[in-house]
Amino acid sequence: MKIKDRLPQIIGRVTMVLRDAKTGRIKWRGVSSNMFVTAGKNSLADHLKGTTENNKGIITYCALGTGTTAPALADIKLQTELFRKLISVRSVSANVTTFETFYTTAEGNGSLKEAGLFGDAASGTVDSGTLFCRVAINRTKSSNDTLSLSWSVTIA
Repeated sequence: MKIKDRLPQIIGRVTMVLRDAKTGRIKWRGVSSNMFVTAGKNSLADHLKGTTENNKGIITYCALGTGTTAPALADIKLQTELFRKLISVRSVSANVTTFETFYTTAEGNGSLKEAGLFGDAASGTVDSGTLFCRVAINRTKSSNDTLSLSWSVTIA
């Protein structure tokens, strides 16, 4: 076995569910791999060595955007952030951490093309904090819809 085959990997997946708010009917459900970007990996490394200022290594916000550029390891923000929200639920089971965020009918409406997880010194302010994960999506959310995002991050 080669050493590179034994190195840990960070694997991300996001499940997205768009629902009609009145009927509860699922309009669309998608599962995508997402990119855990270099800035997020660096933050985790800082957290592992004991750096705690700015909540190093802690993911707190999920953001939606309209940018169409493909995710890249060097990304430090969404291309065009539209709306962000505190993560609703965090859970961990073995080596998998899950982050769940629910967007109401009034939140994140528009032609959604990207989403991301932010942490460290992230706040409700657009582009604040460190980007950990980014995924390309292609859905339109209106005020008739709710949206749920469930991100799983696996350390394999």
